[in-house]
Amino acid sequence: MNQKDVWKKYITAQSKILEHKSKPIGIHTSNPVQLEGLKLHLSIDQEIFKRTFKKEVEQVFNIDDFDFNQNYVFADLTLTGTEDFQSGIKKLKDLSEVCYVDFNENPVIEGQITGIESPHLEVLDEFIFRMNEKEKFNFLNRGLINLTIDQWKEIRDSEHLKFNKKAGAIFPIKTSVSFLISTYYKNIDISQNGNKITVFGELHQNIHDVFEKYFGLAKRGNELIFTFESKEILKRRVEELERKGITLPKPKENCLYFNYDSKFYEQHESNLNFEAFRLKRSLVNYFPDNPFIFSYKTEYTFDYRKIDKGIDELERKEDVFLNRLFSEIHGEKFQISQTHRTISFDFETEDELAEKLNFIKSFSFFEIYDRAENHKYKFNIKFETGLHELQAKLKNDLPNLTTKLIANGEKLIFRQFYKTGNKTEILARLHNQLNDFIDTGTFSYEIPPTETFQEKYLCEENFELKVEQEEEKLSKLLREEFYFGTPKEKFYLGKLQKVDYPNLYFIVDEERIDEVKENISEEKVKAIFPDLKGEKDKIKRLEDTVLKLDDTKTKLPNDNAKEFLYDSSKAKSIENIEYLLNKTSEEWQDFENNLFSKSLNESQRQAVFKSLYAEELALIQGPPGTGKSTAIAEIIWQHIRKEQKQKILLTSETNLAVDNAIDRLKNEQNNVVKPIRFGNTENLESEGYFYSLEAIEKWQNGSEDKKNTVLHWVNNIANRVSIQEDEQINTALEKWKNHLQNPNNETKKLFANKYLEYVNLIGATGSSIGKQNSENKWTSFFRSYLSVFNRNSYQENNFKACNRTEINFDTIIMDEASKATPPELALPVLFGKKSIIVGDHRQLPPMIDGEEIKDLLVSIGEKSLAKSLSHKEFEISQFERLFLNIDESIKGTFNTQYRMHPAINEAISQFYKDDGGLNCGLPLEETYHNSFDKWNSRYHGLQFKDIITPETHTIWIDVTTPEIQEGTSRVNFGEIEAIDNILYIIKNSKGKTEFDEWLSNQTLEEKQIGLISFYGKQIQYINKMLKEKHSETPIRLSTVDRFQGMERNIIIVSMVRSNKIASFQGQQPDEIYGELGYPPQKSLGFAESPNRLNVALSRARRLLIVVGNSEHFCRKDIYKNVFETIQQNGKIISAEELQNAVEQNG
Repeated sequence: MNQKDVWKKYITAQSKILEHKSKPIGIHTSNPVQLEGLKLHLSIDQEIFKRTFKKEVEQVFNIDDFDFNQNYVFADLTLTGTEDFQSGIKKLKDLSEVCYVDFNENPVIEGQITGIESPHLEVLDEFIFRMNEKEKFNFLNRGLINLTIDQWKEIRDSEHLKFNKKAGAIFPIKTSVSFLISTYYKNIDISQNGNKITVFGELHQNIHDVFEKYFGLAKRGNELIFTFESKEILKRRVEELERKGITLPKPKENCLYFNYDSKFYEQHESNLNFEAFRLKRSLVNYFPDNPFIFSYKTEYTFDYRKIDKGIDELERKEDVFLNRLFSEIHGEKFQISQTHRTISFDFETEDELAEKLNFIKSFSFFEIYDRAENHKYKFNIKFETGLHELQAKLKNDLPNLTTKLIANGEKLIFRQFYKTGNKTEILARLHNQLNDFIDTGTFSYEIPPTETFQEKYLCEENFELKVEQEEEKLSKLLREEFYFGTPKEKFYLGKLQKVDYPNLYFIVDEERIDEVKENISEEKVKAIFPDLKGEKDKIKRLEDTVLKLDDTKTKLPNDNAKEFLYDSSKAKSIENIEYLLNKTSEEWQDFENNLFSKSLNESQRQAVFKSLYAEELALIQGPPGTGKSTAIAEIIWQHIRKEQKQKILLTSETNLAVDNAIDRLKNEQNNVVKPIRFGNTENLESEGYFYSLEAIEKWQNGSEDKKNTVLHWVNNIANRVSIQEDEQINTALEKWKNHLQNPNNETKKLFANKYLEYVNLIGATGSSIGKQNSENKWTSFFRSYLSVFNRNSYQENNFKACNRTEINFDTIIMDEASKATPPELALPVLFGKKSIIVGDHRQLPPMIDGEEIKDLLVSIGEKSLAKSLSHKEFEISQFERLFLNIDESIKGTFNTQYRMHPAINEAISQFYKDDGGLNCGLPLEETYHNSFDKWNSRYHGLQFKDIITPETHTIWIDVTTPEIQEGTSRVNFGEIEAIDNILYIIKNSKGKTEFDEWLSNQTLEEKQIGLISFYGKQIQYINKMLKEKHSETPIRLSTVDRFQGMERNIIIVSMVRSNKIASFQGQQPDEIYGELGYPPQKSLGFAESPNRLNVALSRARRLLIVVGNSEHFCRKDIYKNVFETIQQNGKIISAEELQNAVEQNG
């Protein structure tokens, strides 16, 4: 396959995936669409998966009407032996993954174990019946009950009922009005108590108007505060004045407080400014020898009746809100559910409940929905059945059985899967095992009989998994606009705001509310679909990129890009590179004397220097943690230092990468670099918004006082005003400085226009770059480009002149290029005379080759396309192709990382041997890594027996259990058990309290343990285990493909693949397979690529734990090197040792 075909395959795959994402979602038509204010709610038809699977079951099993409630389907032996049947159940197995059905290709024997019935259960049945007759209590299921506190008090002392000590409280949460206000400011001192909001200073009028509209916000008055230098003088003088008949407020410490409400201002025809002036003048006279500082607060109230609607319509900065919830509250005592927007906690007594409620109500940035005495809590009625203990014993002694407790621990379901045809033998053996194992005086078991010549297949809806995965899938469409009808005749619904499967909530654009009312009144909503215009636009731009490269008539800013984008050896080299790199050369001296960052290491300096003298193309390899953002900032600085009027475009696929590099250039000395950030301001963090056109526009017309890049320029100029000897000049300069620090709108406009005239750096995400969108209209990027570089024509609406304008830059700088598909990498390059491309071909190639993408393509019927993406041409990125072929004079490599502890670096450096290795820029002596306080220390302080010590930074947990294939994915349950044990050990380690104390002041990312695997199915099963056992631990769980670009203090990597494979969970080893006990398998699967393991391992800063089968992975030399490095510098621990350590700890 030639390169052009490869490029087109990438676009085809992305188009097919977009087509799938745009597919209609069936709606539950019996539930009407509800529209309240601007909030629209409807429900998904969640039975569609069962209907699809039911139809296939009936066809494969040759039955008429399969009932899902039975959870099983039966087949005669005459049918199960046929090729058609075996082929059919394999298809059913694949379909079951999509339809959320637990289905196994092997037949099953199932039974249940119960405790011998005790009298209190009969009493409970009667009690539940009696209470439900009164409709006083709400039983969720047997043993789990929802009660108010008063109801709990009424029944808790019953001799027939015993409750578990801990009860559960769950409260819906929502952002507070004060938090929403704070999102409009970079810094604001604001507090809230009930519907009262207090602000130091006052709100900007425009912001007040917004909150008056949505929340009925009203100003109630001011508190004027005068803080005096001397408390003693203040107190004495107030007493003296009082004796003279002048009454002032009683001092509080060294302050006087004066309160004026709105009625006072109205009655006295006064205002804040006048009262402040009057008081200042009086107090200067009263206290001539006691200087004071003036400040004031403003109090507002809002209408609580408007709060729900207002929050829905105005909600913003969701990620900031959630980050605060998780960093300040989420943990062992309180749990936050992002999906359901709730906070939950356990309590044992009313006092503990009151204490915890008071704690969460003390936070002003969110509110809880508390129904006071009518709020219901979850209580568990305690059953001492002994089945929990029995389940644990069965797991150890009869691992061939899978078990599940139901009915609050009253019943234990067991299942054994087997190969078709030997049911009688398996059934007899199972009876013998259970008869020997179960104490018949305490328990009884039952295996329902089936026909001798019939076999039973599990066919049970996995409702929890359906809710979890559908919510996750739909959550990816949050903030997208949805329509109903057909793509050609579509009717607007609104933006998806919240997913609570099967319920979807939308916010309707206020200007289109009448349109929506008319739409839903005239048309029945049967299915909805997302618009996904942004993704359609991106694919059009990628298609245009390929067409431009093939079009000989189209001239590019650098037409040679049509050659070097396919073959980098055709890019112009630097002929005199040896002379230039000589440290005595005039050029090198000039470069070193004018460095923006003096901390650059030698490899960074050489790479930056080469990029400066490259004419057409320069490539830089930046391994993890090597300071790419700092180096990119230096590249920008050096280019603009040489030529301030040039135009540079900085681009990446993530907003964060662009913002990080630009923000590093901000300084107090000069504004040589004048950046502007293009992009949707809703998606920009505060760092990016600072440089946006919107921030500048709002500042210059006085509608917003947020800091921005032009204001920063003005302040730099003001701060450079220095005292002169000439008093007259000095006075004029002081006036000038004061004017700059308090500019009027005319001055703001003057500086904004001048800044835009000299803009020399644009930051934007790569996929946004282009002139026309999928509807052949101007893109937002092009509009922004015109407003900066062709302002007159754009402001005068001279469309002819604007249309003649072509996007072009002197230099393109592209970050994270190794993750870009070939067309994505080429897209920005087409707009530049010169390109500097930064990436790391030792990390992941484009996402398109991930397991998730291929599985999706298979599931939508694109098997051949998915298979073609597995060809060797797709195993390397376009960045790697270019890097391997480019001339040495125009490529560089950063060789020193500052993220990982030296021991972790030793393991990672194996992946960079061919590039000259990877050095550690942190102190190498372990004695240095003994404190959390030093920025370059990677101390974790954890100690658990001889498993983890503070000096241990790399661990390999050796797991020898078999892998299991599920669809196209893989699972290893032994590794999941090991991860459970590791998390237990970390939680119970000495030093964990100190670690948590340090983390309490850090971000959510610092607190989270990173948990990475190569397989989606493994992620699903790990997630289930985490919810059951470690819900209080902050964890970021993800596939390796999604973890690139992130880092965490502790990383656990689940390798999954094994040297043996089982057909199903619980399958026992068989001597026919020799020493392994299972069929052997040699594939490393997705881990075959060292790049994936490199990304997984290099996410760790302080502690790296690998969970995998060492014998299997050590067959590949590079992995063997990793294992032996960990063996030398860290610890190798078997899964059995780990299990024993946990058990010995009780």
